[in-house]
Amino acid sequence: MRIHANREACCSQDDQLGPLDRWYEVSDGCTLGDFVAAVMASRFLQFSSTHTTMLCRMGGKEAATVFSPYLLPARAAVYALPTETPVRDIASSVKVDFTFVGHRTA
Repeated sequence: MRIHANREACCSQDDQLGPLDRWYEVSDGCTLGDFVAAVMASRFLQFSSTHTTMLCRMGGKEAATVFSPYLLPARAAVYALPTETPVRDIASSVKVDFTFVGHRTA
């Protein structure tokens, strides 16, 4: 299964340098927890001192909130859905968006 992830830029330089989207190849049995862990481990998401929290929406549904790994103390993701939920059950459109909390874009 291929999942297309988009992320909001954390600053104007990030907006220019990107990349702001990435494809992830996951197994059919991939869970929400597995996917979020893979995204965080890939370092695809970018954070700044003022942009430290992102919402993850899958198929238009809020799935998780992720935090900058540079926060002290480091915070684990907070899930709006059970971590064992299969990604295929959430994201039928295989589109995932990561947007900053409090910094919405149109």
